Amino acid sequence: MKTGIPRGPVRTLTIASFVTTVGSGLYLAGSMLFFTRVVGLSVAAVSTGLAVSTFVGLLSGLPLGAVADRVGPRGLYVATQGIQAVAMFLFPTTHSFAGFLTLVTVAAIGQRGAQAVSGALIARISEPGQRTRVRGYLRAVTNLGLGIGAAAAGLALQLDSTAGYTLLILANGLSFLAAAGLLLLIPSVEPVPRPPGARSMEAMRDRPYLALSLLCGVIAFQYDVVSLVLPLWLVSHTAAPRWWLSALLVVNTAVVVLFQVRATRGVRGPLAAATALRGAGFLSLAGCTVLAFAAGVSAPVAATLLLIGVLLLTSGELGLAAGAFEISFGLAPEHAQGQYQGTFNLADGLVRAASPVVLTALCLQWGRPGWVVLGVVLALCGLATRPLTRWALRTRTFPVPETSVPVG
Repeated sequence: MKTGIPRGPVRTLTIASFVTTVGSGLYLAGSMLFFTRVVGLSVAAVSTGLAVSTFVGLLSGLPLGAVADRVGPRGLYVATQGIQAVAMFLFPTTHSFAGFLTLVTVAAIGQRGAQAVSGALIARISEPGQRTRVRGYLRAVTNLGLGIGAAAAGLALQLDSTAGYTLLILANGLSFLAAAGLLLLIPSVEPVPRPPGARSMEAMRDRPYLALSLLCGVIAFQYDVVSLVLPLWLVSHTAAPRWWLSALLVVNTAVVVLFQVRATRGVRGPLAAATALRGAGFLSLAGCTVLAFAAGVSAPVAATLLLIGVLLLTSGELGLAAGAFEISFGLAPEHAQGQYQGTFNLADGLVRAASPVVLTALCLQWGRPGWVVLGVVLALCGLATRPLTRWALRTRTFPVPETSVPVG
């Protein structure tokens, strides 16, 4: 079968990512039931452990990215897969909150570290003008893999047994081992030498880069609109049938899988990325407004408006991902790509940690006006990315190619 994925290390990395995301789909579908019914924890205990581990994992991305810049990313990326595999294999052996918290934190460190280190690896195995496209491939296969894994988990969920839930966790562990083996096929790459005078943790001192990372995190609230708020909005505020939610989620996943790579075309350079982010903000405004008016109308009208709203938000999601990828790579010096990827993920993640509270308050408690306010905020953040990008370009001490390529 012919694919658009380049041959060589990039294709190997893409296949490895697909394998792990299938495993992650299995894990996400059954983990809460595993931890409550097999490990024996309460829902509150699991939620607390996941919140703590997520925060620790966020903090780990920056130092691990910096280590990848010093020692080379391939070996460290393999190690992050091994760390996650070990955590998965040990989960069935623990039946205490302390053990659960330890293992879920280890897994989160491996996951967040892998995000930063994989960014450094992408920067080394692909040309500067192709990195965003490579990230587009990875995002497409990630969504596909998660969907396949979640669907495959249906059998274990239907059986509702200790063995079935345990098998989902162990299968996720095997996926990380398989990915580690595939990653070993990628030739090791040497770190880029640091130029004289380069400061440690320079990414954290890069104010325009940090500002753009934070803004991208706010615009990324739209990801959680579809996954978190839309189900509750559909069920409690609209007359649309509940089964329609599954159709909307399938549409969202299918659009990302089919069009994410195409959305990266033309996004070459930070200014083009800012244009894509601006478009994502306006599409988010349109999508939120349409979803707001799905309440208080008949079921057919509500279903139609929900579909249009999801399509608008998903289109914005494509532009957001492409723009954020290009910003994160294009404004980072070559010798510190891992550190900068870790910083971008940290800032983005800290902002998005507030999204459940913010989205619930705006969209579910305030209702229709809250949806419009959310859309306006996302649009304003999109507008702000261009002047911030120009500021960032003025402060670069290294050449940034193709900074003026427009995006239609």
